[in-house]
Amino acid sequence: MDGPMPSKSLISSVIYGFLLLSLCNSLKDNAVDGKRAYFHTLKINSLPSPDVCKESSKALNEGSSSLKLVHKFGPCNPHRTSTAPASSFTEILRRDKLRVDSIIQARRSMTLTNSAEHVKSSVPFYSLPVPPNDYIVNVEIGTPKKEVPLIFDTGSDLIWTQCKPCKVCYPKVPVFDPTKSTSFKGLPCSSELCQLYGQGCSSSKCTYKTAYVDNSSSTGIYATETISFNHLRYDFKNILIGCSDQVSGDSDGQSGIMGLNRSPLSFSSQTANIYNNLFSYCIPSNPESTGHLTFGGKVSNDVKFSPISKTSPSSDYDIKMTGISVGGRRLLIDASAFKIASTIDSGTVLTRLPPKAYSTLRSLFREMMKGFPLSHPDIFLDTCYDFSNYSTVAIPSVSVFFEAGVEIDIDVSGIMFQYPGSKVYCLAFAELDDEVSIFGNFQQKTYTVVFDGVKERIGFAPGGCN
Repeated sequence: MDGPMPSKSLISSVIYGFLLLSLCNSLKDNAVDGKRAYFHTLKINSLPSPDVCKESSKALNEGSSSLKLVHKFGPCNPHRTSTAPASSFTEILRRDKLRVDSIIQARRSMTLTNSAEHVKSSVPFYSLPVPPNDYIVNVEIGTPKKEVPLIFDTGSDLIWTQCKPCKVCYPKVPVFDPTKSTSFKGLPCSSELCQLYGQGCSSSKCTYKTAYVDNSSSTGIYATETISFNHLRYDFKNILIGCSDQVSGDSDGQSGIMGLNRSPLSFSSQTANIYNNLFSYCIPSNPESTGHLTFGGKVSNDVKFSPISKTSPSSDYDIKMTGISVGGRRLLIDASAFKIASTIDSGTVLTRLPPKAYSTLRSLFREMMKGFPLSHPDIFLDTCYDFSNYSTVAIPSVSVFFEAGVEIDIDVSGIMFQYPGSKVYCLAFAELDDEVSIFGNFQQKTYTVVFDGVKERIGFAPGGCN
């Protein structure tokens, strides 16, 4: 063909012009090398978002019970003690890496030592994944009811909160006083539950200690207590909880943890007969909005399910990842890269992929973003760009595929991670030096994620928060 070749900047301008003129802000079609590709429009802004809470418009379905899911540093958290400083960004990533490392260590430990005695001894005292640091729910404990904010975590078992008299407790957040609750009953050392889960005795009461690999911990006694949701008439009686008089580690806006894994101690397991062992959640697209944590209810036809792996640790939620696409192109990744099921985790932030899968994803993403120079902030994320000269940028879509035909087209808010206070954005995926993959909460945003314990499956549906 005669004539000069068009410049990259001209090509980029044409692409952006097309994207900005489109009435649809979701998927954008464009031709790349004769193949169909998809792009999202990413709005670039270094200014903090307005500190105003936006309530989800998602209504509860019949037969369900729901809690608002809010970001601990966001304006929707009534117990917020501070807003997140920009310096917390590196701390979030550091803790996220610790959590991932601890999940891998736990899986290896369960694989190497799978005896019944190990499983029993690991329940009351073992190195759990680092507590998540993002989203909380407010529940009511005791009679009369006392509201406490709890981190929700599909990687933890016990539901626990700090209690008076407190030797060491988190400051500026509610502390439950069991002496003022008529429904509180400390678990006797002679009880069957204490024989199963207790670590020791103190004043004839069954004790526990939950330790995390970042050296944080919760120590106290087991008890049965009434748990309530503030909009329900129904109370959950005789729920086994941890009443902690000594906690250590970071806290800002939460009093404890609501464990939701598959172990018998978790809140979801203890209420399984009420809600048919079904719960779901939706993580909002930004800290200024609310999501939900819902127990029971009808499953929408929009939800697509993948079976829970039969070879995974008994307390984990693992399903088999089968592939990834970028900009509409399915990555050529050998099936052996996904031979171990992927953990669906509410507490891990960034999705981790095995080396072969991540390098292939990174290469194609960089190819589609080659009009922008790479930036190199002092963090472990390796595909970052400085968008200081742009108000909007077209970024390729990313989809993740799971067994049984489940496809998750990741929301635009879950593709790139913004370095706070700047216009530097990084691909929100990371390499894991292992064959395990972890599907993090950043990529789960705006989806309804359904955990069906009866049929042993996990489902996904878009538009879960609104």
